Amino acid sequence: MIYLVIHNQKIGARFDLFKKFELKLDYVKLILVQSSPLIMQYMISIISWEFFYILIEHRGEQSLAVSNAMRNIFGFFGCFTWAFGATANSMVSNLMGQNLNDQVPVVINRIMMWSAGMAVFVCIVLNIFPTQVLSIYGQGPAFIEAGIPVLRIVSMALVLMSVSVVWLNSVTGTGNTKVNLYSEFVAIILYCSYVYTVLEHLKLTIEWGWMSEVIYWVTLFIPSFIYMKSGRWKKLAKY
Repeated sequence: MIYLVIHNQKIGARFDLFKKFELKLDYVKLILVQSSPLIMQYMISIISWEFFYILIEHRGEQSLAVSNAMRNIFGFFGCFTWAFGATANSMVSNLMGQNLNDQVPVVINRIMMWSAGMAVFVCIVLNIFPTQVLSIYGQGPAFIEAGIPVLRIVSMALVLMSVSVVWLNSVTGTGNTKVNLYSEFVAIILYCSYVYTVLEHLKLTIEWGWMSEVIYWVTLFIPSFIYMKSGRWKKLAKY
């Protein structure tokens, strides 16, 4: 499908794509260096998610059922946020490539506003109609009663995620993927420490466990925001 788009839009002819295939080790090395922090970032992110659900499983079937429902809600509405994040990634890279660094903060803020606006709307809907949303799963009154407080926390986390993802992907767009890896590493340590303490040590209810999403997204946001505001990424545009 992507090939057809490139062909129909004549992008291939414009940039001389697919005319000559050649293995350039310098490019291969560059791609591996740039992508390896992202690979590590996503790996530890998935591992922490699995760790969270192992702890949730210890709390019984209903807690696991509620958490699975929250994962579905988080994943579905998170698609909008990740789409805005991907847009920020592409736009930052594009503007840096055109040496329009002054436009980068403007574009990031605009994308962030759209992303946050969508998330706030979703948050409002989820909090006004929590019973109706959870009744879709057909699990009964006990499930809905247990799920409503968790849903409220998840809706708040969606708003935080909508902002954090845009800034995180903006950093990726600059090419400095190591910042993302370091941020993810710190966030995962705090995340795992929190969920283990709350769910396994203190034996608190699962809504306290889901507060870990708030900690996670705030921790990812802070270094990404500071890095982009510092302007250090502009040095990368010279290379």
